[in-house]
Amino acid sequence: KPYSQSDPIIGLIRLPDPNNIFRISEGFDKGPAVFSDINYLVLFLIIISIFTILIIRWVLLYLFYRNLAHEDIVGRKDIPEIYAIIDNYTQKTKTKVPYVSLTHRHYFSPFIIGIRDYALVLSPRLIDILSTDEKEILIQHELSHIKRSDNIIGWIALILRDLLFLNPFSHIAYSLIKTEQEKDSDKLMVKYTGKPVKEISKNILNIILKIRSISALKPISESANSFTYSPISFFSRIKLKNRINSILKTNPEKIYSRIFPKMLMCVLFLILLIIQLMFIININNFYIFLR
Repeated sequence: KPYSQSDPIIGLIRLPDPNNIFRISEGFDKGPAVFSDINYLVLFLIIISIFTILIIRWVLLYLFYRNLAHEDIVGRKDIPEIYAIIDNYTQKTKTKVPYVSLTHRHYFSPFIIGIRDYALVLSPRLIDILSTDEKEILIQHELSHIKRSDNIIGWIALILRDLLFLNPFSHIAYSLIKTEQEKDSDKLMVKYTGKPVKEISKNILNIILKIRSISALKPISESANSFTYSPISFFSRIKLKNRINSILKTNPEKIYSRIFPKMLMCVLFLILLIIQLMFIININNFYIFLR
């Protein structure tokens, strides 16, 4: 396009029109006519394929967790010691009592399943080698996730991370969210148990080492990895060190549940998703797709 006298010029460079930099893709304005363009049709098929794969993945993940939650349900008469720990801690935290399901697969790190009705999944092989104090710490940590409603946040973060799978920052954000959930659950333990922070830290380290001693620690899918730790991984060692330091620095009198950061995280994730899917940057007819 030839320059006119009205065009703002600096040297030989024409400045882009600031009103035309950020635009919603024209395809959203064309309606059904968009499918007459083969490029849009291919893009549409790719998007449908990606969403189909993601939905299948989420359904399979849900069924996987559901099977674990019903694998071997045990009652109070079967494991009275475990239910005594659960009852004592849930009374202090005023949370819903979960039922216990034992898994005989190679998943030794315990975890909580459910959003409304909760199941505490434990490995009987791990429980057999833990001391009484270690069992308490193990179970109380998992019950703290119920108190914090971490499963709801975890599923939202997982879905948004999958939708933004091409964005590396979504994976970093997801990892940070999971790390903070573990730290905050430890802090709730300090608050409600009244145990010394050094004792809690020592027991957590012992639990991790015992898990390592009974398996190659095949990690369970996604977020259920409270005590998963690889001594070979440099980042795992850093995360464990930070977790222990966080416990040691915890002041039980200054621990409280903050709902605002959780809501802010979800809003920021949603905004990032909308920007990535809906907007295109146009600079002098050069298009940048935020995909």
